[in-house]
Amino acid sequence: MSSGKKLLWIICLFLCGFAPVTVHALDKVKVTMAASSCYYAPYFVAIEKGYYASEGIEVEIIKAGGGTATPALISGQVHFSTSSTSALSAILRGAPIKVVMTLLDRPMYQLWSTKPETKTLADLEGMAVGINSRGDTMEIALRLVLEARGIDPNSIIYTPLGYGPARRATVASGSLPAAVISLGDVQGLKETGALAKGHMLSDIYNDVSMAYGGVAASDELLEDNPELVKSFLKATLMGMDYTRQFEKETLDIVALYDEGATRTALSVAYEGVVGALTSHGAVSRAIQEQEVQIRAELIGVPQQELRALEEMFDYGIVTAAYRELEPSGWKPER
Repeated sequence: MSSGKKLLWIICLFLCGFAPVTVHALDKVKVTMAASSCYYAPYFVAIEKGYYASEGIEVEIIKAGGGTATPALISGQVHFSTSSTSALSAILRGAPIKVVMTLLDRPMYQLWSTKPETKTLADLEGMAVGINSRGDTMEIALRLVLEARGIDPNSIIYTPLGYGPARRATVASGSLPAAVISLGDVQGLKETGALAKGHMLSDIYNDVSMAYGGVAASDELLEDNPELVKSFLKATLMGMDYTRQFEKETLDIVALYDEGATRTALSVAYEGVVGALTSHGAVSRAIQEQEVQIRAELIGVPQQELRALEEMFDYGIVTAAYRELEPSGWKPER
């Protein structure tokens, strides 16, 4: 080898770090989401700002509510479900999954009547109240409100309305005397005058503390690939930080996913999300215990069959991700 070629070879080795350069494909991760609302902003931000990609992840969103997402999670068809509160009901029945992150510490709801004669919570006894689906966070939150006011939660009729435009149309029609409504939908219904004849019966957002949404994962994934779980949760934490700091940019991103929402409705929902975001993806043991107790009672799981909280909520990985992120000096940029 000539001296010139030898020098070129040495330079190449130095520039390449004395090792061949390899390009790794991103891990493709399937994540269920029940809707495209502002509540999911941290996930949308983490996708659009490249936070998942920076952690070696390509996210595929699967549209599915908790009733569909949880079986898919258990069977291994998806990696993560963002319907973690619905997953908790399955966990109480023995499903091999865990809540690994909690996004918000309060539900993004208000309870509204649609008729002028329905003015108080007591007026609802014996009446039908609209929720998304039986046993969901809307029902749990409403039960907590009623219990706090000394009203039997079983004295009303919980009526599933599903998600999306059909649900909003049902509320707007006034065919039900009352409904639990998301903050974003409240604003949209107000703008159309659909709530003009009704009353807000409870500001559930400020009246209730609970583990609202987040991430659930299977025990199998937690055991076989904890690094993938950690990468996903770390990127989601980054999305949460960006969401807190940059309103306009966050709403621009959410608008890409929730095309039907007005900017005003998105802004109202954004304020609610930011006010409820957990500091590092977890809630207190007291809130965990409350969730377990009310769900166990609702689905008929005896107290003696309840497992330890640590077997249902596992915040160890998200806490480790937060402890890595915090001292690193990372800050979100526009």
